[in-house]
Amino acid sequence: MEYFSQYPFIVQDKNAKSMSFFCKEEIVYLSKDIIDELKKIACNEQRDVRISMHQSPESDLYNMIILQHKGTYVRPHMHLIKAEAYQLIAGTQSVFIFDEAGNVIDRCNMSPEGNFLYRFEKEYYHMSIPTSDFVIFHESKIGPFIREGDSIFAPWAPSGDNKESVKIFVNNLLEMRLAI
Repeated sequence: MEYFSQYPFIVQDKNAKSMSFFCKEEIVYLSKDIIDELKKIACNEQRDVRISMHQSPESDLYNMIILQHKGTYVRPHMHLIKAEAYQLIAGTQSVFIFDEAGNVIDRCNMSPEGNFLYRFEKEYYHMSIPTSDFVIFHESKIGPFIREGDSIFAPWAPSGDNKESVKIFVNNLLEMRLAI
């Protein structure tokens, strides 16, 4: 099935691991209608979806609109040379920042009415957990994407192979109250 047919500047990235689209123009916009189409795709495909506003993995600046469903697990990871920023568009999520040992050092509960923008520096393990049925957020960081070594995964976090250990890990995080 072809998606975004009314937006010829958005094309599917058939080489991506996840369902992804990218914008092939140098100057792009994303409208409410495009976000609505993103929601339809995620619903039809029953999976997470992203639109990269940059043209290729070699781009200097990455801007991605990401839709994740509740239950999505992205293993905590860090980037050695990339800070990140998340801007919430719809839904809710909790973003966690960890120290080297896996202790939570910050938690940001994001919502359109509350904390809708969150930024953190490089060299922090981090992860986001959707807390509504789905969440849509804008992620921004420098490029380019380097397949090997771009993300360093936390050795103390479940890899994702064992669904029960992931469920326990995520539930423990969401139930945690920080004494900050």
